[in-house]
Amino acid sequence: MARTLLTACVAGIFLALLTAASLSAADKSYTLSAETAAKITAAAPAAPIAAPQKARKVLVYGRMPNHPESVVCCFHAMRAIAEKSGAFEVVSSGDPAVFLPESLAQFDAVVMNNTHERYPMRPADFDSLDAETQKKLEAREALLQKSLIDFVKGGKGIVGIHGAVAGVRWPEYLEMLNGSYGGHFTDTVAVAPVKPDHPICRPLAGKTFEVYDEIYMFGKPYDPKKVEIIMSLDLSKMKDPGKRPEGDYPVSWIRSYGKGRVFYCSLGHCAGVYATPEVMQHYLAGIQWAIGDLKK
Repeated sequence: MARTLLTACVAGIFLALLTAASLSAADKSYTLSAETAAKITAAAPAAPIAAPQKARKVLVYGRMPNHPESVVCCFHAMRAIAEKSGAFEVVSSGDPAVFLPESLAQFDAVVMNNTHERYPMRPADFDSLDAETQKKLEAREALLQKSLIDFVKGGKGIVGIHGAVAGVRWPEYLEMLNGSYGGHFTDTVAVAPVKPDHPICRPLAGKTFEVYDEIYMFGKPYDPKKVEIIMSLDLSKMKDPGKRPEGDYPVSWIRSYGKGRVFYCSLGHCAGVYATPEVMQHYLAGIQWAIGDLKK
């Protein structure tokens, strides 16, 4: 019993240190102004979309190498959503060790926060390491990847925010999230719920809203038939950007994966997105769906 308590305490301290380290790294790359932080916090929903069935815990994973503004704003947004709504507790980290099976077991869902890297579970200095060390790290990476896939297939949730599908070289992960980066444009766009009565969209009451952001197109393995698209650009309220011949601009979707649940939302590049109440409400609803608290 004493050993179990000691192990739990050590694990808790370890995760706290990981969180502090990841946020410290974020601060060195991008400083979130007090004004922006206040706007993001104000936009966060003040209540859950659905009552949590039990105490919930969500891992938010992200690192800084490519788009620090997006990552830092998302970290802050997820904490604000958790604290104001009370729907779940958040642990933020940028250390791949959090994907070890014994670590993931404590979480109900994982949020992949703009994980643009080709190999988000490798150390940043991987290419400079010797061949033997790289081989060991590749074996560890395979273990961590399997752990996350098993986590979702076993009945938990995964949430992809914006760059969660950009650049990643991991076929099964991209298959799970249903897409890869296929280009973008940046503009003010009109976003509307495709299915206004869907529980994730119901808080929007069928309304279209505007947001300025980097809008993604998607490449293989994107397949609209494998997912339920829940938000898209509203071309009745804006000019067709002319980026897709079929005029198809999905913004967010959900799917089942094994026994688990997947929610992906492509909004989340620009800081102003996180200060948009409709987006923050959509994040909360999607996360609660991925957890399993928000049901059809």
